[in-house]
Order: sequence, then structure tokens, then C-alpha cells
Amino acid sequence: MSERLRIPDDVEHAEVVGFVEMTADALWPLWTTAGGLERWWWPMFDDTRYEIDAREGGSYRIQTGEGGFGVRGRYLELEEGERIAQSWVWLSGDASAGREELVTVDFAEVAGGVRIVVRQTAPIDEVDDFREGWQDCLTRLEELADE
Repeated sequence: MSERLRIPDDVEHAEVVGFVEMTADALWPLWTTAGGLERWWWPMFDDTRYEIDAREGGSYRIQTGEGGFGVRGRYLELEEGERIAQSWVWLSGDASAGREELVTVDFAEVAGGVRIVVRQTAPIDEVDDFREGWQDCLTRLEELADE
């Protein structure tokens, strides 16, 4: 990993596992390009903007005025088709806004598709909310893959 984040002591890891019926090569641009993310990330908000510079040290920003929130961060590690590690900072008015978290997304090709494991550091009292948010996103990705 090119950079490390200092993880505070008052966090846990939210973890969600998903599965999509596609190859890792087909899945990768859905996570690392603006055009790919807009197909499944927050499609319920018409004004969502996706700014993606998917390279180690590059930044990303996803934001919706309609939804009233967003996220920004830096790509810390990119192993094409295998792993994404990125910093994560919420852009909203809640307690987590401005706090830097760590998100890792691991892809493993298995029979019939790709197993996705998302892990995110989260304040202890928000772990369930983070899991729910990631599960919603992965469900949309799975539905896209089924089309």
C-alpha cells in the first residue's frame, strides 16, 4: 500500500460480502470509472456527480445535492481486478463528516462470478449503518450484473 491511514482506537470494521455473475475484468471498471459507478452507486439521485482519478494517489469524489451527502478520498492501493484500498471521508452534516476512514474492496473470482468483500472502518456506534449502506450498494451492483 503506498500510504497508510492512522486508524483510531474507537472504530470497528463493517464488513459486507457480495457476489456478481461477471468476470473481475468486467467488474473492475464499474468500481474505477465515473461511467461505471454512475450505473449502480447512487442512481436514485439524478444529480450525483462522479469525479474519479483511479490511480494510486489519485482522488475521487461522489456527491449528490438532492441526497444531501457525498464522499471523497484518495486511492491508496489499486490491484486491477483484485483489490481497492481507499480513504473515505463523508461530506455531510452528520457525526462522521470529515472523519477519515479506510475502505478495502477485495475481488476473488469463484465459480460463476466474483466474490466481493467490502471492509470499512467505522465508529463503533455506526457500524450497522455502514454495513447497511454497503449492502444497498452491492445489491444494486448485483442487480446490474443480472441485467
